Amino acid sequence: MSVATGNYIFSTRTTSVTIATGIAYTVGRLTLRAGLPVFVQNTSLLAGLGAGMMPSGGGSGRNVGGGGMGGGMMGGGSGTGMAHYRAAAGDLILQVGWRLVNQTGTGVTLSAAAKIPVTDTTAYGTGQWDLGGTLSLTHRSTGKVFLGLDISYWHLGDLPQLNFRDPILGTATVSRLFPTAWAGSLFLTGATAALRGYQAPVSIGAGVTHVGNRSVMWGFLANIGLTETAPQFSIGASWRVGL
Repeated sequence: MSVATGNYIFSTRTTSVTIATGIAYTVGRLTLRAGLPVFVQNTSLLAGLGAGMMPSGGGSGRNVGGGGMGGGMMGGGSGTGMAHYRAAAGDLILQVGWRLVNQTGTGVTLSAAAKIPVTDTTAYGTGQWDLGGTLSLTHRSTGKVFLGLDISYWHLGDLPQLNFRDPILGTATVSRLFPTAWAGSLFLTGATAALRGYQAPVSIGAGVTHVGNRSVMWGFLANIGLTETAPQFSIGASWRVGL
């Protein structure tokens, strides 16, 4: 569960609550994942894409594609603003991953993913398929310090009046285990620009995770956006249990 807020490229502040529920099954080097997000949002200016939440200007994309940055005022006639918070299910995301390297202290995983347009609303989706691939590297530099790097590429489906560029995303992470069964991490996330004429999203963040029990993990994180297409601030909580 995460809460993010920001003006992004618009004159109206958008606050989003995202609840993402998923399941994963691992056998040998193969991992299969499925996830379904639910959005609670006070405007429809952001869409949930495979590459994450993206400023879209509404179901047609005309407020971005047409160069209008003032659209989406709540109560306006453009169809992009909502007087109250509204909940909607997002699109189903499926992922298959293969662990290429599984040595002591080092792991390399290659995965492919698809966002399947199953949502019954165009407010938070494009109605199109998104296809992506991710290369993940982890390395244990010392006994308690871990380094991580994730690089992804997404081919995004377009809106009627807005063509997205296919972005490349990257996240670099440094984590450290503590004797108290907690782990702390710092991370930097960035991407190439998916919107023509606007800055690429960049954010920094930190998190803590409780790792005392291998079958149950939970934690908290916070992000600060450094560019206009990223949320100004976001916080989140996660919980994972082994079945």
